[in-house]
Amino acid sequence: MADTILEVKNLKKYFKTNKGNVHAVDNVSFTLERGKTLGIVGESGCGKSTTGRTILRLIEPTSGEVYFDGKDICKVSNKEMTKLRKDMQIIFQDPFSSLDPRMTVSQLIAEPLKYHKIIEASGKELEQKTEEMVLDLMRTVGLAERLYNAYPHELDGGRRQRIGIARALILQPKLIVCDEPVSALDVSIQAQILNLLQELQKERGLTYIFITHNLSVVNHIADEIAVMYLGSIVEKAPVEELFQNPLHPYTKALLSAIPVPEIHKKQNGPVIQGEVVSPINLPDECRFYKRCPISCEACRQGVPELREVLPGHFVACGCCQ
Repeated sequence: MADTILEVKNLKKYFKTNKGNVHAVDNVSFTLERGKTLGIVGESGCGKSTTGRTILRLIEPTSGEVYFDGKDICKVSNKEMTKLRKDMQIIFQDPFSSLDPRMTVSQLIAEPLKYHKIIEASGKELEQKTEEMVLDLMRTVGLAERLYNAYPHELDGGRRQRIGIARALILQPKLIVCDEPVSALDVSIQAQILNLLQELQKERGLTYIFITHNLSVVNHIADEIAVMYLGSIVEKAPVEELFQNPLHPYTKALLSAIPVPEIHKKQNGPVIQGEVVSPINLPDECRFYKRCPISCEACRQGVPELREVLPGHFVACGCCQ
């Protein structure tokens, strides 16, 4: 049997407003094998980042179950959750706002060590061991030793993101949620960061949830892709299968929107019409119904369940089933 590190069941996160509940994450379920990468893609506002943060309990879920190494972390106490956070880390999207501008590179990387009291020492011995671990990790993520006492505002975006990666790695986690870690970077720097993440995964056996709106990026790094729309997963498949045989109309539209680096080649494929439905008090029908070019009566009879229509290929669409 596959070694499952994470199992998410019927995860929901609603935000209360004066007009009703915002369905940010609505009945999301999936499993993730140890050492693999699950890419979560979709438009801005579809609930990708909220899903990642709710899984880590940085945002408390409305309902659902999240099993990490067999333990439902939605039911553990805050004290137990603090211990589990050593094994579950996150790399944030903005490498500048996620770093304290008053702290140096070494202080930022060492902060998780001190908070969780990883090193059993005191005084000069503690300082020496901390410095050794920080310098070793700086070399691992590609930060020069001369930046040891530098501040975030003195560095470019790529180096700042390397600090974020180092902070996530310092506790030797098993699972890392990468929340659009390259979207704020130049294309050449994006490639460097992606290659670094892949190297670290091979060396340390890491498991990633990679959140992005860029399908080209997720094609490079993921083993499986889950496509989200209005808080729900509408399609999930191995990366090669999804790119070669997309089933859901929304997935097809996303793939057709990937830029082609040829001047005279036209984009072929469906273009999504209309606007995204408000996530407040959603109707009991397919989330994509009003924008779908092939919608049928089955799409109006309720929210389609995510079902396996091909080996390893799941889709939530009344027309595709």
